[in-house]
Amino acid sequence: MEQPAQLLPDLFEREKAVLDRALRAHADPSSAVVHFALAELITEYERVIRDMRRVISHSDRTELELNIANQRLRELTEALTFQNRHDGLTRLLNRNTFIFETERQLTQAPIALILLDIDHFKQVNDRYGHPTGDKVLMGLAALLHNLVKAPNFSGRMGGEEFAAVIATDQIREAIAIAELISSQIRDLRCANEPGLRITASLSITVAQANVPFEKLYLCGDDALYRAKHNGRDRIEIVWNPIETQ
Repeated sequence: MEQPAQLLPDLFEREKAVLDRALRAHADPSSAVVHFALAELITEYERVIRDMRRVISHSDRTELELNIANQRLRELTEALTFQNRHDGLTRLLNRNTFIFETERQLTQAPIALILLDIDHFKQVNDRYGHPTGDKVLMGLAALLHNLVKAPNFSGRMGGEEFAAVIATDQIREAIAIAELISSQIRDLRCANEPGLRITASLSITVAQANVPFEKLYLCGDDALYRAKHNGRDRIEIVWNPIETQ
C-alpha cells in the first residue's frame, strides 16, 4: 500500500539545509561566512548534478522537486559568488578580487593602474552625514562602471579609495581615461544636497608584465600622495614604467 504523502521521506533534506545556510550567509556581512557558504554551496550543487539521473527515477514528484532545488542552488551560487567578489555598497570588485584580477592580468600583459581617492571625504561625512557619503560613493562607482569597460576593470580598495586597471602600456591612453573620470567626478551631484561638490585625486602608473602587484601599488600610492600634497583635484603621473624585478 502506498504511504500517505505526508509520511514520505524528504529526499531533499540535505539540500534544503544547505540552502538555508546559504540564505543566512547571503544576509551576513562577514566575507568569511560568505566564502564558506559559497564553497559548501558549490560542492552541493556539483553533487546534485552528479546524482540527478539516479535520483530522478523515484517519481515525477521527485523530478519536479529536484528541478526546483537545482534552480535554487544555481541562483544562490551565482548570488553568493557575486557577493564574495564584489563590494557590498558600490557593487564594484572588492579589494581582494581586484588584486587577484590585477595579478592575473600582470602575468599576461602590461597594464596601467589608476588609483583614485575622493578629496576631503571625511568632511562630506561630517557635514552631510554618512547616508550622503554613501550616495557619493555609489555615484562614483556607477561612473566607473560606465567608463571602465572590459577588458578594463575597476574596484573599491576601501573607504573612499578606488582603482582601475587599463589593459595598455600606453600612458596617454590611461591619461585620457583618468581625465574623463576626473571631469565626470566634478559633475557628480546628490539630489538631496545640490550644493555638494566632489573632486578626487588620481595617480597613473604603468607596469610591464610580471611586475609584482605590491610594487605597482606602492608606486601608485606614492603618486596619489603627491597629488594630494600638491593641491588635490589633479592627476599625478608616473612617466617611467616599472621594470620587472
